[in-house]
Amino acid sequence: MKLYLSSTYIDLKRHRAALGSGLRKSGYEVVMMEEYVARDQRVEFACKGDVVACDVYVGVFAWRYGHIPSDANPERLSVTEMEYAAAGAKPMTRLTFLLEDRARWPMARKDADLTRINDLRGRLQKQCSGYFATSDQLTVEVQAALRVHESARLAVQLEAVDVMLKAQELGPSYMMSIKDKLRLLGEADFVEVQIGPTPWWNTRLYLVAALAHELGRTRGFVFVDSDVKYLLVASPSEICHRLALRWPALEQAYKNLRREVTAVERIEDEIWRYPQLVSEAFGSDEQVAKHCLSARDLEYELGIARDAEAVDVREKNQRFLQREILGRQTRFVALLRDHRLEGLVDRELLAERVAQAALL
Repeated sequence: MKLYLSSTYIDLKRHRAALGSGLRKSGYEVVMMEEYVARDQRVEFACKGDVVACDVYVGVFAWRYGHIPSDANPERLSVTEMEYAAAGAKPMTRLTFLLEDRARWPMARKDADLTRINDLRGRLQKQCSGYFATSDQLTVEVQAALRVHESARLAVQLEAVDVMLKAQELGPSYMMSIKDKLRLLGEADFVEVQIGPTPWWNTRLYLVAALAHELGRTRGFVFVDSDVKYLLVASPSEICHRLALRWPALEQAYKNLRREVTAVERIEDEIWRYPQLVSEAFGSDEQVAKHCLSARDLEYELGIARDAEAVDVREKNQRFLQREILGRQTRFVALLRDHRLEGLVDRELLAERVAQAALL
């Protein structure tokens, strides 16, 4: 994995050297400004170009805002903030680390006017990966954050679910949009489903979960509410099981579909049959038989077994967060900030990374 190490230089010179050495010993490729060979590009353009060529941005911030180029810089940003912005525009993972407010730090290594660095630190605190007081602490925090990052999988949103839900009323012309959603089930490890404001019917959720189970790639559905706040993670098979316990006709409707369409490869072309098969299984039109699922249905009424415990990442250093994740019982752990999902960590993979690091 290729990392870009960003910070002001003079005040954090020793920290950069110790961190770069520690990361390379752990097997990472590290790009550092001070190791640049001479080139024709201005430093700010060279830095931004090198940021986007890396896999992960690691930003370290103390009490200096950094050099502000005078040319082609209307916002008067420092090179360091330019690098941070370049990583966000790619987009790529940004891991940021702040010197603790109470850490001992020479006045000579602080800006005389702290306005700009205070503003930047205030913005960074909302997404800060960790804090440090010494170069050793910084190295430990960064390595722990990288292990969590390497073990994390993000949920891919199942967007425009209204297309699936309105497919019957709007007719076959919308079938291509439905096919796009089914393809996602064959590509994503996790799929995010928002319960509201657009309604999810029990009939359509069963269809999507059953297809996901058959296609075999999707490990879990991540459910969020209408405010995009995390509810739970469950496997496609568990979703099908719980829905069928409540509405047995759902299982029959899907079995009838698979009886008529025996090849999974043909499902996309034959999906239009499903609403009629639902109506036959329930003995009434799907518009009458359907149930609009709520967050309460998912969290309490259906009794869905959760495949991921949740951990709040706010105000936790990386070592503590790592221990908390490893202490959970489920295979995957949902990382939440302000009740919103930041990612899913494979706990077993993280344990393997930690064990490997301990052997180095």
